[in-house]
Amino acid sequence: MNADAETVGAASRLTIHLAGEHETDASIGLTLIPLLKIPMAVIEFRHPTGARVWWEGWCEAAAMLDRIFPEQVDAGEMREPELTINSFVILDDAPRRARIRARSAAVSANGVGALSVTAGGLTIACASRAAVECQVRGWREAYDVFASDGGFGLPSADEVAERVRADHVRHGVNELLAASGRQRATRTA
Repeated sequence: MNADAETVGAASRLTIHLAGEHETDASIGLTLIPLLKIPMAVIEFRHPTGARVWWEGWCEAAAMLDRIFPEQVDAGEMREPELTINSFVILDDAPRRARIRARSAAVSANGVGALSVTAGGLTIACASRAAVECQVRGWREAYDVFASDGGFGLPSADEVAERVRADHVRHGVNELLAASGRQRATRTA
């Protein structure tokens, strides 16, 4: 090995866009590590905190569903790429918190609402209520698989969801409301 060789680290980023209803599947893989299969990706959970953070993020997203997608509407025409890229994503870190981004159809330039969850280098963006509901079910199932494995001391999926709901009641979602107000103001100005 060359002593003068320079090592370069690069962070990988992947965004998965989901427009409507789809299937998810959580299971224990051949390597005895929990997996979540979603369209375009297989996600492997190697860290208990990462699994909990992702489930918390989807609980937060579910709490915003009625404000972002007030009714079950079609996401409109979403152009799919001619080439579908399937990814294998390993969640082996322990992010502190998931980041939720939301935009209602009322303030969207294309009239389509969006709700995304990001933790680490992975973002899953949903353009319909059905897509979010499918992701919430899938991530809950994946978290349950990981938490029921034992030995990690993870709270149940219901306990995590209740804690997120209590935080929303206690703190509200003022950031989302303030952001949507600012978006509306800039569009009308």
